[in-house]
Amino acid sequence: MTPVRILLYLIFCLGFLSSCVPVALTSHVAPTEIGDMQKFETFSYIALIEGGNRGKINDTLSKQSKAIFNEALAEFTSIPVTGTITVTDTSTKNRIEEAVAYLFLSARKQQSIEALVIPSVLDSLLELNGKRFGLLTMTTGFTRVKGNYAGQIAKGVAMGILTLGTFYQTPIKSNSTVYIMIVDAQDNNVAFFNDFSLQDKDPLNKAILTKQIQKLFNGYFWSSP
Repeated sequence: MTPVRILLYLIFCLGFLSSCVPVALTSHVAPTEIGDMQKFETFSYIALIEGGNRGKINDTLSKQSKAIFNEALAEFTSIPVTGTITVTDTSTKNRIEEAVAYLFLSARKQQSIEALVIPSVLDSLLELNGKRFGLLTMTTGFTRVKGNYAGQIAKGVAMGILTLGTFYQTPIKSNSTVYIMIVDAQDNNVAFFNDFSLQDKDPLNKAILTKQIQKLFNGYFWSSP
């Protein structure tokens, strides 16, 4: 397993521990100072469960999640994204993917951004474009093929009957987790981080992703009940 895949596996595991009420981590930089932010490529990793309760990353679903998320994000005009950083070199893209996974995992695991230093590949790309702030985004989660969830429910009921009710496990139907981070090339650190996981919600549903984005930035770029 490659280093980035190990990081992604750990992020996947942490996604199930995320709070249903997102709590943002912020630096001394006020959101009003962020007026010219460049968006890096969104990374998406959506697993498909076809049999049992074990899933496998599905490239088609991951691409769909990425497209739907970007569409939802673009509708939030209060998020000051003024451009995108596009990288075509495969080696550089891999380094960016690993850097983003590392930052998200570190922030989520430590529940702190104070000691985080942004990797040079992100810092240099922002400085090359004459920009201070960059937006990092990632979607993870899983969904099931039609009929799989009902089958797992039936197995759980059968197990409950066999154990006289002493053991019964209800499977999770699906999961949608969104990670968002703003990096600061001037201070070489992280200005904002938040993540939000929803159990039993479809990671390919635009309304779900829109809700997650709204919650993630609530109290930062806007305030709503």
